[in-house]
Amino acid sequence: MATTSTCFRTSTLPAATVRCSSSSPPPPPRRSANYAPSSWDYDSLMLSLNNRGHANHVRLDQVGPAWTFDKLKAGVGERLAAVRGGDNQAAKLSLVDMVQRLGIAYHFEEDIECILSSVHRKPHQCSCDDVASTALRFRLLRESGFPVFFPEGTEYIPESLENLKHGSDDVKALLSLYEASYLAFGGEETLDETTAFSTNALRELLPSMDPHLRRGVVHALDLPLHRRSTRLEARWFIDHYARDLSNSDPLLLRFAAMDFNNVQSVHQQELARLARWWKETALGEKLGFARDRLMECFHYANGIVWEPNHGDCREVLAKVANLIVHMDDVYDVYGTLDELVLFTDAIGRWEESPSEMLPEYMQALYSVMYNTSGEVAKSVTKQHGCDTRSLLQKAWHDMAKSFLVEAKWHHGNHRPTLHEYLENGSVSSSAPLLLQHAFPLLSMEEKLTSDSLGKVGSYPRLVQSASLILRLCNDSATHSRGDAPSSIAIHMSENSSGEQESRKAMEDLTMDTWKSINEDAFKHRQFPRPFAKACVNLARISHCVYQGGDGFGAPDGQKKRQIRELFLEPFMSVKP
Repeated sequence: MATTSTCFRTSTLPAATVRCSSSSPPPPPRRSANYAPSSWDYDSLMLSLNNRGHANHVRLDQVGPAWTFDKLKAGVGERLAAVRGGDNQAAKLSLVDMVQRLGIAYHFEEDIECILSSVHRKPHQCSCDDVASTALRFRLLRESGFPVFFPEGTEYIPESLENLKHGSDDVKALLSLYEASYLAFGGEETLDETTAFSTNALRELLPSMDPHLRRGVVHALDLPLHRRSTRLEARWFIDHYARDLSNSDPLLLRFAAMDFNNVQSVHQQELARLARWWKETALGEKLGFARDRLMECFHYANGIVWEPNHGDCREVLAKVANLIVHMDDVYDVYGTLDELVLFTDAIGRWEESPSEMLPEYMQALYSVMYNTSGEVAKSVTKQHGCDTRSLLQKAWHDMAKSFLVEAKWHHGNHRPTLHEYLENGSVSSSAPLLLQHAFPLLSMEEKLTSDSLGKVGSYPRLVQSASLILRLCNDSATHSRGDAPSSIAIHMSENSSGEQESRKAMEDLTMDTWKSINEDAFKHRQFPRPFAKACVNLARISHCVYQGGDGFGAPDGQKKRQIRELFLEPFMSVKP
């Protein structure tokens, strides 16, 4: 999440507006990143959200008495029960995939678990006549934590798969192979080959596809399903599914659209509370040099945990993310090195009123940081009887120290090695701080212990891998600015390579890092599923917010449209 500016100018604005006598020392020179102001008017936003109330629930309920939410939900449940009792493996897999992609699977977790268990128990032979189903089976089972490998029951036959690209009827099989290949573990060369083969074959076939199929393939080639934010994908897929007039199921479509609106209404209530909180902190005025990105931070938090029952966690993550953005701009842009050392020391002691003589802007930021994490610790203690204050304090201090390292690199004109940069970046990316706040709030069914908190606080590989994805996605989007070190620039320098070659090297590192995430989340499973899912989702939303540009530094029209569609614009109608 940490980013730097496109260009800097020197400013002589003081840290706080004070009256100075003629004998006062001159204010320190400060840089400014010239960040664009927020795209969102919080007063108008709060008014709009408060007036909207539960209107989203009503609009799609008005399609007729037969289409009430509960009746639609019961209908989907009956569909799942029907396939669960049958022997048609392809039908089972297809329905589960559809329910997941429409964003409604959280209503039917037990049904889906039973269906996938029955699929896993039944022996499966890979057949070149049923490649799509074989690949889908592998993807759904692996992502749900079942021990499964691809292909099963036969040898991998490149010649047979090569025949797929001779007919447009096999595009769906190629697409299924492509999506499945991104669930690879380390050492699964078969899936590496499958990624390359299916990607090239799909690109070759694009001109011959019908428009609806081509739209889906282009979407997948742009970013595979496994790397897409769940909620963003549901919004896109509901619309895409509605366009498939010959194959869409009216029951699934209506329920998905209505449920999307219902969840959106929950998110709107959270946004209204966050906007009030942000206005009350007055940090937007006190730290006017920093990026004001509350909406973007809520979007990022929603990418980590979007389900309605995780609202408390989501609001905390949005607050922490917004504070991280401001803290990042303090270290990267505005603070002097002496101030940054004092600020880092203050965070290390984590006192309610720091003893350091901090500038007013730092005091204001510190106070909100301290109170926000204090509220989390208090809530967790009340629910679990477990003290998380030391975990959260250490997380803030570790990130501050990593920010200070980067500030010293800048002030000392030091170019780190790639190893140094990525090692420090695994903390400065901010992912560990976010995930360490999320862990106790997602442990609703698991008993928190000092051991489990210590495990998360020790930066396990799953957390480090998700953090590295965030760092690499950030670098990919911001490297061309050239105003700060990036993994791409450092690789170019160390290897005397061109930009495209170094970008390819970082893409390969991204692929390897995802394999580590897959292993830890779906194979080793050392953490409760909600937390492992949050780690995976953080990596996913990182791809999305940095795809095509810097979603925090300079949100473009596409990022703003995504936010509007997710949180402000309900589905008004669906036409299956």
